[in-house]
Amino acid sequence: MDNKSFKELKNENSSVLRLLPHRLGNPNSKQLPFQFLIFLSGQLVSRLGDALYTFAIPWISYELTHSVIVMGSMYAVSVLPIVLFGPIIGVCVDHWDRRRLMIFADVTRALLVAFIPFMQMLGILQLWQLYVVSFLLAGLSLLFDISVVAVIPHLIDNKNLTKANASYQLVNQAGDLIGPLLAGIMITTLGGYHTLWFDVVSFAGTLWAIWRIQTLGKPVAKTGLNEVFRGMRDGLHFLIHDKLNFTLSLQAMIGNFGYSAAYGVLMFYLLSTLHLNAAQISYNYAFLGFGGLVGSIIVVPLERYFRRGVIIPILLIIGTCGFLYALVARFWLGPGIAFGIVTICNVAWNTLSTSIRQETVPSNMLGRVLGFSRVFTRLAVPLGVMAGSLISSLISPVAVFAIAAVCKGVEVSIALCSSIRKL
Repeated sequence: MDNKSFKELKNENSSVLRLLPHRLGNPNSKQLPFQFLIFLSGQLVSRLGDALYTFAIPWISYELTHSVIVMGSMYAVSVLPIVLFGPIIGVCVDHWDRRRLMIFADVTRALLVAFIPFMQMLGILQLWQLYVVSFLLAGLSLLFDISVVAVIPHLIDNKNLTKANASYQLVNQAGDLIGPLLAGIMITTLGGYHTLWFDVVSFAGTLWAIWRIQTLGKPVAKTGLNEVFRGMRDGLHFLIHDKLNFTLSLQAMIGNFGYSAAYGVLMFYLLSTLHLNAAQISYNYAFLGFGGLVGSIIVVPLERYFRRGVIIPILLIIGTCGFLYALVARFWLGPGIAFGIVTICNVAWNTLSTSIRQETVPSNMLGRVLGFSRVFTRLAVPLGVMAGSLISSLISPVAVFAIAAVCKGVEVSIALCSSIRKL
């Protein structure tokens, strides 16, 4: 980065962004580019594998310890890399070849997942190894996810960003819907450890798609230590002084605290309170994927007829109702339906907020801004998980759903009393 002032850099890149749709092609085109469709197909395969891992790890940790604290802390540890390394990862995404970063993250994640069943096969798997793998996987997943958000504007014109982000969410949620169903069958027949081998193979889907796509952005400049710190400073400065983006991050932070508190005890609640088997639990988790599908499908037509400032608070109200339903539902599919309703809200909100960031943040600063935003939003996750685990142990898992509902209500208030309402 040169010695231009931050304000000049922001203005300059804003001008570049305004010209970007004309460089990409017809801004009125409603068709997604073929390269993006290739990426989505590979992502679907990989996401199915990720869903298997997400389902299997809590199951494995419960088998090893039968402790809600361990299950909750496993989830919390997976968030720490985001808090610790988010800004540095953001600088890397802005300054290094994003295609190579995504390939590196994909291959390394496959090796880490394979480590767990391999060590179990040797009979030397220990709990601390699960913590280490979860920690490293989270950091690599953050690297991959931020890279994806940063490269989408290189593949899609600004007019179709919401559609592209919704399509990306649709693929992810399809994996989250089908994955738990497959995981329930596989764990019942093969066991939790062998199920992870399918996740290892699934990473080939994204690797193939990334390998096929050449135009994912070029590295901006070589990054030395001074550039890293300067880049982190610029990203933080932009996020703090941009009221809209900062408000979105604050809103997400509060929502993540409540959601992580509830989600962190969900598996324990299904196992210890409702006494469900693997197949029944998989159906509950599948409702999260179904809710995500609904959220990704409805967001584009909603944006066509309503302002974002109207859509966002309505979505958050729906999410609040979902957690309130979890308080009163007592049959075995109740938690899945409740979390499915919440996921409708979360996925649609995330799609809109991602589009807003891509539209308002300069392309060569998007990684850094997202890195710091993830720090703020994910910092609440381990706190929420541990709070939920303690409340679940001392009172009841149901009480955690009340906390989550209150947090969603606070999000509604923020949406109505901030610059979000003007969108």
